[in-house]
Amino acid sequence: MRRPSPVLLLSLLAACPDDGDDTRTSATQSSTPTTVTMTGSSGEVVSTGTTGVPTTSAASTDASGSATSTTGPLTDGTSGTSDTSGTSTTGTTGAVDTTTGTTTAASSTGEPVVCSDKPGKPAGPEVQIAPAFAGSYTTYELGPVPGIPADARLGGCVIAYDDPNSLLIAGYSEAANGQLYRIGVERGNCDHIVAFTGDAVSVASTPYIDANLIYVKSGLLFYSEWPVNQLSQLLPGAAAPARTTALAVLGVANSIGGIGFVPPGYVDEGGMRLLSWAGGEWAHLDRQPDGELFTVSGAVTTATLPNGPGGFAYVPKGSPAFDVDHLIVSEWSTNTVGTYEVDAQGDPVVATRKDFFTAFPRPWGAYFEPQTGDFMFLTWGAGVDRVYIVQGFEPPPPLPQ
Repeated sequence: MRRPSPVLLLSLLAACPDDGDDTRTSATQSSTPTTVTMTGSSGEVVSTGTTGVPTTSAASTDASGSATSTTGPLTDGTSGTSDTSGTSTTGTTGAVDTTTGTTTAASSTGEPVVCSDKPGKPAGPEVQIAPAFAGSYTTYELGPVPGIPADARLGGCVIAYDDPNSLLIAGYSEAANGQLYRIGVERGNCDHIVAFTGDAVSVASTPYIDANLIYVKSGLLFYSEWPVNQLSQLLPGAAAPARTTALAVLGVANSIGGIGFVPPGYVDEGGMRLLSWAGGEWAHLDRQPDGELFTVSGAVTTATLPNGPGGFAYVPKGSPAFDVDHLIVSEWSTNTVGTYEVDAQGDPVVATRKDFFTAFPRPWGAYFEPQTGDFMFLTWGAGVDRVYIVQGFEPPPPLPQ
């Protein structure tokens, strides 16, 4: 079933308190967002460190408000030293043997290591990978996220910038009570994520949080907001966004779900890209530094993608079965996941679309985790939402500035 058009949703949301129910099938949205860029005059947030749970915070949407954290960039989880290369924290680097499905790695001594780090549950028959990719990639189900209520729709996910063994994931996605949760992940002998550990804990209030969560190098987190067509920025350790920008006035089609940065090697390296559901409008958005945050402007639509697309990510260079650079896109409306070749600007070439998954139940989100390149995404509105992971990709490039 397709989500309804966005003309009625905000009026219903205004009339009724939002309890996090499925907004794609229960309501639609006004074309005029009611929230604009928010600024304030003060506010401080303190992080507890690797748990990411704020211990003190003042309610703030201050574009210049300070934020302090006891942690730094992504670390190896044991020594506290920075690891920005994507190298295995266990001292191994891996490669997939596509003829056997086995991953091998070179240890710190140079001896080969057979990687045994596979999640315990292979994806079921509800997931069908396209024949062109079936020999190179294997899909597993991590399952529902412990600690996130079963009725909460899931949104995008990202490994925490300050801890490679913590995952941030959106809960109550697309609802006024949206939350950013943090949960531990277990890694195997070659650093692949194999399971969740503990229960997820809410670390920030993030209304309408949706399909993509993306970092810049400082630890600032951008996230999309559907159906209100907004872009928010969350400082490290903060309990609420520091800046939320209305995008309709900038010319962005209602309403964004996917966001991403163009990787190195393109004319517009580091440029921001937006993708709207349900129309599939693909847009450029300019961003300029503004203290700890960014100002955004100058939206330009350059393409229209089919199939009700949502989350997207750039396929890491060198990944098997991708001879040229590609984009991968979750296509919620058609229960598929597609790929596109990209041009020199980092934009999809629409005529090159091909299936990655020919069947997947209500796919949403798209993320390549930095240590192994494993592709993480999830279901949205297909019963209790679940997280899936695909092994076989190369690691992605470092975070942009």
